[in-house]
Amino acid sequence: MATIDLRLFGVFRMDTHISETKLEAEKLADIFPLLNEKSQALYQEKHAADPTLTPPAAFTFKDALVYINGERCAKKGAKLHDGDEVWLLSPASGG
Repeated sequence: MATIDLRLFGVFRMDTHISETKLEAEKLADIFPLLNEKSQALYQEKHAADPTLTPPAAFTFKDALVYINGERCAKKGAKLHDGDEVWLLSPASGG
């Protein structure tokens, strides 16, 4: 297991209310279930104080643009190493 620094941007940050966190994961795809768990736990805490909050969406690898140590990574099986910095960005959209 590698301890990584995870940074979230765009929709990921807005929906999870997490801007950065540390996670332990072996490969890139392992991040998403861990992020969803952490986001759900944070929602449960905040929902107790504000029952009008909407539960966060569950994110998957296909929902993200992923960078590891500043390099774009499109392989969800990519192995992670201690100290890696992983960025999750929502794909750009607009019109």
